[in-house]
Amino acid sequence: MPAEKHSYWRKVALVVSVSVTVGLLLYLLRGMLAPVLLAFLLAYLFDPLADWLERHSWPRPLAVSLCLLVLVVLTVGVIALVIPTIYHEIGALARKAPQYVARVQSALVPWIEKNLGWQLSGQSLGEVLSSTANKLSASAEQLAGPLARIVQQLLSSIAGLLSALIVLVLIPLFTYFFLVDYDRIVNWFVELVPPARRPLFLERAREIDEVFSGFLRGQGTVCAILAVIYSVALTLAGVPAGVTIGVITGLFNFVPYVGTTTGILLSCLFLLLEGSSWSAFLVVGIIFAAVNLVDGLFITPRVLGKRLGLAPVAVILALMAFGEIFGFVGVLMAVPVTAIGKVLGKHALAAYRQSRLYNAADGEGGHGDG
Repeated sequence: MPAEKHSYWRKVALVVSVSVTVGLLLYLLRGMLAPVLLAFLLAYLFDPLADWLERHSWPRPLAVSLCLLVLVVLTVGVIALVIPTIYHEIGALARKAPQYVARVQSALVPWIEKNLGWQLSGQSLGEVLSSTANKLSASAEQLAGPLARIVQQLLSSIAGLLSALIVLVLIPLFTYFFLVDYDRIVNWFVELVPPARRPLFLERAREIDEVFSGFLRGQGTVCAILAVIYSVALTLAGVPAGVTIGVITGLFNFVPYVGTTTGILLSCLFLLLEGSSWSAFLVVGIIFAAVNLVDGLFITPRVLGKRLGLAPVAVILALMAFGEIFGFVGVLMAVPVTAIGKVLGKHALAAYRQSRLYNAADGEGGHGDG
């Protein structure tokens, strides 16, 4: 028995020491690891497509090249179609900001000052908002181009530009090599596992892959589809910044209810600032209700199937914690680590419930009452 305990604690110490060492290395190398991890995630996403092409008599390098071409086309398409539209909508909202402030001042301020008596630094709230409106009106042209100023600041730094160019070159390059040798890389890690434990390891890896791919590939596809549907529907309904709100709603759909709630609030806010009629609010409500119904009945079931996803709270906490510690690398690590933790935690809990410690009778383990 003592030998078994010593063996158990040696295993625990080994796992803890390896985990601490890996975490320390990731923290120290977080800057240079960002393009590598991003490239490997892209390789993970496109590996099923490369395998499918390979099964249909495509040489692996040619299949990988086609995957990269699809990636480039998608990226360029998003940049060419979505970014200019979002830029235009943000500029339009910035130019209308003085009108929005004036409308809030004329409609909301009298009620607040009359019923609440709200004063700010000796000025009434109306005076404060009036001053704010004048400032916004004077700087509307500057507010119309926030993205342009950000790009200009980035380009003004030669070091930043060179670093960005290097990353842009390294990510497709690493993605290509990872995709070409994806199966070899996976097999190399599998062969590090002792043969006796390899079947159990492969079973756990399959479960982790199912959870991770269900979230990353499945939920990512659902978010992209919803972003397109919401953008088109809200724009046709005449909602200000319809494409911007649609993209935000689709992206935030990674966490259930957050995307829908954000989209409804933003849509209603801008409709209210525009002084729209109640019919416009009704149309927005119908759009979100209909899209959610279609998503629940058709889109998500067909894309995700019966695969189990990740708990929204777990994803949020993981993104916050890993992002705080490791920066952008931590954001890339958060979902894989959460998927691993979910699978291993499920089996650890099952093992605990079958252990003698959990199933011991009340009188076992001590005789202090004798």
